[in-house]
Amino acid sequence: MRFIRGAAGYWAVGSTFVARVPEQHFDAQGRPTPAVRELLAARDAAPATDSDLYGLTVLVTTRCNLACPYCFQNTELPQAPEGAIPLRIPGATVDDRKVADILAFTRDRMAELNKTAVKLMLFGGEPTMFPGYCLKLLEGCRPLGLAGASMISNGTLFDAAGAIEMERAGLEWVQISLDGDAADHDRSRITLGGRGTFATILRNVEAASARTALKWRLRVNISRESIDGVQTLIDRLGNRLDTGRFMLKLALIQDVGIGYQKSVRHSAELAKRVGELYLHAMDAGFTVAPPRAAPCLFCDAVGGATGAVVNSDGTLYSCCHSAGQDGYDVGTVTAGYHREPVVRERWVVCGYGAEPNTDKAAERLHADIVDAIVLDRLHATGSLAAATASQFALMDPA
Repeated sequence: MRFIRGAAGYWAVGSTFVARVPEQHFDAQGRPTPAVRELLAARDAAPATDSDLYGLTVLVTTRCNLACPYCFQNTELPQAPEGAIPLRIPGATVDDRKVADILAFTRDRMAELNKTAVKLMLFGGEPTMFPGYCLKLLEGCRPLGLAGASMISNGTLFDAAGAIEMERAGLEWVQISLDGDAADHDRSRITLGGRGTFATILRNVEAASARTALKWRLRVNISRESIDGVQTLIDRLGNRLDTGRFMLKLALIQDVGIGYQKSVRHSAELAKRVGELYLHAMDAGFTVAPPRAAPCLFCDAVGGATGAVVNSDGTLYSCCHSAGQDGYDVGTVTAGYHREPVVRERWVVCGYGAEPNTDKAAERLHADIVDAIVLDRLHATGSLAAATASQFALMDPA
């Protein structure tokens, strides 16, 4: 559980709740009184309402039609000029046999763990390069008790017709990433041929959101180059989209160990700036989710007790960030998980690749400042409950 100092009192952030706690219940060092700590800990320890859920992430393909330089699936940045294609994890795509194997593994694993419903995340690479297999996975999860489905897409191929078809099959949430406003985005999120993608993505999102009831999260990736244009981006998006249907997330790009040079460092000054951008987004009508301390449905429990991440070739991994990376496999869908010592040694969690390059104290301070700004505004506008409900309905990939 996290305790965050707000404008008036403190915020307690648990795994399934956010609570405002008056200042008199904390000491001068920001520690809650024993009685309050005990009360909040009991609430946080209450059985989760989704304890019967099994989380399934499937990398439909590890191939991608873009060449983003900071992607955690890159294995090496090119020495050639900017815009060259980075080396990536091996390319693979599911086929009919792999889809059947994945569904059989999921059915058996759910029975073993006494899970009665599944939440599916379609991942890549770029999953919409192979929409037929996305549909087969969505449809195949229905008999298992499909309780929700989301997709992480770059949006370049996800047009209105495809969105309608996937929504009919059970898709509920879509996350689309932007690398800043148009000019900044088009220098970073480029096709394999070096072309910008901003106009295509925005056109697709605008059309697909107008013709479906899908829920959307826009992830705005912030680098040293793009941060100055984010406010303009928010204004542009606000003029083009029905903002009430969109959640917006601001994410700092970090180097995942391949030498990306344009990442930004956590700091109090940057946190205040990001917080102000969130306030601007809320003023524009976007939903901004409050922080949470919920465990990841996929990688939090060593050994896959709550979910699984399956690569396109049927190999199991602990996290979508490690999928396809050498030395991180923990089993296969046909043979099951490796022996416990091997699994434990290879088990990693979200964001593991950026940890060596991150100042953890600065990261915590940054998060506390940003989250306090967001929580204070949500509370002041009476929208905290609605935003919290939206957040916990979405499977966050990180």
